[in-house]
Amino acid sequence: MRYKIDDHDDNVRVKNAQRFLKSGDKVKATVMFRGREIQHSDLAEKLLRRMARDLAEFAEMQQAPKREGRNMMMLLSPKK
Repeated sequence: MRYKIDDHDDNVRVKNAQRFLKSGDKVKATVMFRGREIQHSDLAEKLLRRMARDLAEFAEMQQAPKREGRNMMMLLSPKK
């Protein structure tokens, strides 16, 4: 996804992640940057942390948001 994602599209991503977590799968959320968007990595981190907060009852953060090149990723695993 991108850091400028619309609210509805973000909700769809959260619902899909929730479905995967309920079935016992891990979720890797990735925000991609193009060109000068890399300057706004703080907005991407806020987006990923908000996603983790929305999924807190189903998931625990296995890996915090971390930049890798032109992407920022976070790994969520289902709660035991």
